[in-house]
Amino acid sequence: MLRGPFRIVAVLLALGIAGAAIVTATAPDAPSVVRLPEPIVRDLDAIVERDTIIALTSYNPTSYFVYRGEAFGYEYDLLRDFAEAADVVVTMRVVPRDSLLYYLNSGLGDVVASRIFPSERDTTDFRYTVPLYETPPTVVQRNGPPGELPNTVDSVLATPPDEFLADLNEDRAQQDEPTLQPIRIGGRRIQRPADLAGEQVFLPSNHAFVQRLVEIENEVTGDIEVVEVDTVSEALVRQVAVGGIDLTVAPENVAALEASYFENLEVRPTIGPAIGVVWAVRKNAPQLEEALDRWILENRDSRRWASLYQKYYVDRDGFRERVESQYLTSQTGTLSEFDEVFKRNAAEIGWDWRLLASQAFQESRFKPRARSWAGAMGLLQIMPLTARDLGISDPYDVEENVDGAVRYLQWLDDTYWGEMIPDSLERQKFILASYNTGAGHVMDAQRLTEKYGGDKTKWDDVAYWLLKKSDPQYYNDPVVRYGYARGLEPVHYVAIILERFDHYRQFVTDEADASEPATPA
Repeated sequence: MLRGPFRIVAVLLALGIAGAAIVTATAPDAPSVVRLPEPIVRDLDAIVERDTIIALTSYNPTSYFVYRGEAFGYEYDLLRDFAEAADVVVTMRVVPRDSLLYYLNSGLGDVVASRIFPSERDTTDFRYTVPLYETPPTVVQRNGPPGELPNTVDSVLATPPDEFLADLNEDRAQQDEPTLQPIRIGGRRIQRPADLAGEQVFLPSNHAFVQRLVEIENEVTGDIEVVEVDTVSEALVRQVAVGGIDLTVAPENVAALEASYFENLEVRPTIGPAIGVVWAVRKNAPQLEEALDRWILENRDSRRWASLYQKYYVDRDGFRERVESQYLTSQTGTLSEFDEVFKRNAAEIGWDWRLLASQAFQESRFKPRARSWAGAMGLLQIMPLTARDLGISDPYDVEENVDGAVRYLQWLDDTYWGEMIPDSLERQKFILASYNTGAGHVMDAQRLTEKYGGDKTKWDDVAYWLLKKSDPQYYNDPVVRYGYARGLEPVHYVAIILERFDHYRQFVTDEADASEPATPA
């Protein structure tokens, strides 16, 4: 129980966190009072049978983000390693931070991986892994005039300070709470935990660090007012830097990264021992917890883990480069400088522009002057003969290249797949595979699929037989007309484009996005 004078002000601030578009009508409006659903039954054996582990996360610029068209993140990379060891694939699902555990029980995902510091009140409802690493809670305060926002000024992590307070006060007014006043200029410096008495400290809502502040408040004379905000630690640290608030308490490693960009931040004192960052699974998933624990303990001291920690939490230059880039998609909503070209051209064939962007990244990594060993050119790697057939005079010209590639995609649809594959999403897979390896090889795989009892309109069935086209037993089959094919390449091509497309949808909204996420079976 909290001691009487300790006041926690819960503020659910609509900051537009990446992924918020997938909040559903079943999401808890106030997680502190809504009862958690009973956990669905799905443990490791069901995950392996399904061949996919689904990780729930909320955006932060170290755990999971998209940068220059590619997915990155400390916890994302670790999850991929675990999935490879478990012989499954990993799918990321971004959901609001305050609803991660709610969605875990409801079955939207299998594991929560979003820099979790478990609080005592959660341990009876969920299983937590052994720590990935430990870091202490530390006070973050300014030691100079307010700084300037990064160039991603419209992002959730860089809300202008006046707007930040205005949004907070609007929510407080709805809860009959007194308004927050602008920050004090030249506020007293916090040198030890006891100096927090009488101060107002901002924290992410339902954060484990609240408990540490309760302990400090019990040891000193004077109240500590904690204002809980539905956002991430990085956002609050930046509000300290730019003058929106006076104080926050953040993980020391996160605060130190932000201080490498905002030089007016003082990251001290620490206010308690190091706390472990963990992953969470449902209470009724002991097999998954055991497998994760075993894997973490086997790998935690490895060079691989040390390298990943260095990359995401220690490399200050890399962090600054991301923060200052307009292509930190998770903050800016921008994938590349060619987004508008993709949008215009994708609309011509009824594709989601983010799918076309994912294909372009796969072909050239968004490099318009790219040229392959075989002579393919430009963003979408058009071959010279194809370029001539399409009337492309300069394959390195972005507008010509994307327009020509889209016309070729449409030709594949009209010529081969439009009537044969009725489902539009399935048809896109056949079109992508044909773009990569040629429609003839894909149709060969269809004939093998039909001969051996599969469904030639389902990509998964056809992909299996496309893989077999590198085996003489099958590429010499009488139904095969185009001979040998290295089927692994087009199958991987389709899979990786769709996987990247899924990442893009997490961080770049589109009018066609569904408002509700489906709960996986």
